Amino acid sequence: MSSGGGPPPWSGGRGGGRGRGAGGGWGRGRGWGGWGPPPPPPQLPQVPPPAPGVVRVAVATVDPSGLSSMVSPRFARAPYITLVDVANGSVIWLYPVKNPFETFPRGAGVSLAQWLIQVGCRVAVGTRFGPNIAAVLSQAGVEMRVVPPGTRVVDALRLLGLVR
Repeated sequence: MSSGGGPPPWSGGRGGGRGRGAGGGWGRGRGWGGWGPPPPPPQLPQVPPPAPGVVRVAVATVDPSGLSSMVSPRFARAPYITLVDVANGSVIWLYPVKNPFETFPRGAGVSLAQWLIQVGCRVAVGTRFGPNIAAVLSQAGVEMRVVPPGTRVVDALRLLGLVR
């Protein structure tokens, strides 16, 4: 045997290569499947619970204009969620919130549904609901109401019989 004459036995053959693989493991160097680390938890606004006898409604909206805002075509990824407290057929409190889950890479529906349940929503209004948010909201007893696209918040509340 000569010493130092050929490549070491673990090198994968002649030429000094390190094997025939194309990358560094399962994700080819991009982590586990290329997903990266999970996003940091969003800063959610502190919202007081609704008073007894008050129905809290969450409406997916395109802007923070309140009752004149249009209902968003998407619920969980809507730019804003407008919380509306209704009692005796009239609006008693209105709070537009920037949707912190709008740009989540995944899990926006479940995360938004959990937050809506936490703040006491009993009715959710949108043009359509994805399967994940619909499953969580229905399991918690939150009523989901569908309105036509392009409907203003005030018109949606009237259409659903929540306000006069």
